Amino acid sequence: MEGTRIDVLDRVFRWITDPDAQPIFWLGGMAGTGKTAIAWSICERVQADGTLCLGGSFFCSRSTGSTAQRDVRCVIPTLAQLLARQSDEFAAALAAELKEEPDLAYKHVKVQVERLLLKPLAALSSSAKSVVFVIDALDECGDQPTATALSDNSETHAAVSEMLEALIDLSCSTASLPIKFIVISRPETHIRETSVSDIKVTSALHLHTIDKTKVTSDIQLYISETLSTAPANEAWFTTGDVKTLAERADGLFIFAATATKYILGGGKGLRAKRLVSVVSPLPATLAVAPLDHMYSSILMEASRSDIVEADDMQQMLKLVAAILSARMSLSVRTLAELLGLSTEYLRGCLDSLHAVVHLPEDDHDASLRTLHASFGDYLFTRAAAGIRITSTLGHDELAHGCLQRMVQDDFGFNISRSMSSFAPDHETKPDWISLSLRYACLHWAYHIQSASVQPALDDAVNKIFRPKFLFWLEVLSVLGEVGRASGLLLIAGSAVSSAFNS
Repeated sequence: MEGTRIDVLDRVFRWITDPDAQPIFWLGGMAGTGKTAIAWSICERVQADGTLCLGGSFFCSRSTGSTAQRDVRCVIPTLAQLLARQSDEFAAALAAELKEEPDLAYKHVKVQVERLLLKPLAALSSSAKSVVFVIDALDECGDQPTATALSDNSETHAAVSEMLEALIDLSCSTASLPIKFIVISRPETHIRETSVSDIKVTSALHLHTIDKTKVTSDIQLYISETLSTAPANEAWFTTGDVKTLAERADGLFIFAATATKYILGGGKGLRAKRLVSVVSPLPATLAVAPLDHMYSSILMEASRSDIVEADDMQQMLKLVAAILSARMSLSVRTLAELLGLSTEYLRGCLDSLHAVVHLPEDDHDASLRTLHASFGDYLFTRAAAGIRITSTLGHDELAHGCLQRMVQDDFGFNISRSMSSFAPDHETKPDWISLSLRYACLHWAYHIQSASVQPALDDAVNKIFRPKFLFWLEVLSVLGEVGRASGLLLIAGSAVSSAFNS
């Protein structure tokens, strides 16, 4: 839509027109964030620019019903054919390669890149125009998972990785040529693990890192313009409705597109009623069905029995539940320490969920979170039995984790490391109190209150917390939060009263 995604498009075009920029641009983002719409807009804008040449575009898709659009072996031959239609020089060089080996289109993708692109591109050494190739939704190459069977896409993933590495090699080999590739995908493991994520050889932009207010503003404009297309004799929606819908979308363009389509699909008689149902606290089922399908596909792929052990799958769900139940964004190290795991194992469990979970590269970066609130709604209420999680699971994990964190050696007398007990709190420094211990001391009671009632939890509070009570007060005092102590005790006492009354 005109007027949206201006900053993103401008950034891409600054890269296209910068002769010193890396030859590959990776645009990443979770499903539903509008990547394909951006890719389409880039193609239109390049094509309309007389100083540029849209060499070719390939839009991968599992949902079109076309096997070619999910076959990675079709990408390079298609791009080569499209450029040959525009350049006689390239067409002649390509024809020479095909005459020597007619079945190049059926070779491994690395051979395709070398013979169908790299060698023929040498014919464009005198070209005055920059040639831009766009490959969208590369993560969608492969067979579509179903409810009854999961296709083994390991071979396809290997081919995708091979193609990306070959394109990067091509870019390095043709550095003197005005050739640029824009690759757009979800941040799937097999894509992230290639050199496309190396900032030394590629430029990158991840959509979930963009200022959220700008994204919400774009979505609000889209919703307002779309709802305004419905013929009406009187106003049937308000600016407040539009704002609520935009906030509900939470950066997910697919939600806005699906919601507006659902609302307008009811016609004049139903659209106002449907609007109310979508802006209500519980969105209509029809409005979230595409999101459910998206999340189901991601989780089914992540839980394939041939690549994930049953215990690891359960641990992955526990981790996601803990992330959803945490009262603040945690770092990888903090969550690992709270749950008694290594950071490597935690990353391994969550690695296949990059499309729905933001896993920061720095273990100390406190931004571990799910990318959209609807993912939690889906897991708690609508997911299949094998992957659905209870609302108490995350609280159970964090309640036990917080208490276990209090038995470690760094939690004891004089945690502030004060030289004297007469030193006032404002002179002490809590820098060495880790984030995991801070979290445990400040939030344990809330998780106990929301956890499933069980004797083990009651016993843990009695055996772990009570002996550490004064140390806990000292931590709160050093953090300047001692005023919260009584409230936290009341909250915990309402759930495990026997431990406090004995």
